[in-house]
Amino acid sequence: MIGAKEIEAVIPHRGNMRLIDEIREFSETSAVGIKYVRDDEFWCAGHFPDKPIMPGVLQVEALAQTACFIALKSAHMDNGKTLGYFTTMDHIKFSHMVVPGDVLELHVELITSKMRLYKFHGTAIVDGKKVAEATFSAVMDSITK
Repeated sequence: MIGAKEIEAVIPHRGNMRLIDEIREFSETSAVGIKYVRDDEFWCAGHFPDKPIMPGVLQVEALAQTACFIALKSAHMDNGKTLGYFTTMDHIKFSHMVVPGDVLELHVELITSKMRLYKFHGTAIVDGKKVAEATFSAVMDSITK
């Protein structure tokens, strides 16, 4: 298992915007990330009051962060000087609500890569049920200061 500190050594997301808590499986072409959905998440008070539901866009972001880990780690760009930017999001589907207390499993596979452009397919699962899926691509770009 790869924990939060090791994840933060690879991907640039911090604080409330780091949406993966651990990586349970990892290879150069796939990973399974885990997000423990808590009742103190920043979105709970407003999405929706008295019935918090994890926004779909954050579910896709969690999949993308798992993908970012795959791309940066396997291409040895895990030096904190590379960011991943969405270029496309396709075939996004949500099939069940995600609520506090859920353990969101983020299954991500690399479909293709060329230079610094990567395409992935991700499936989010809670208790064995698919809750979301998407195909998306991102470009990895060096941070310049």
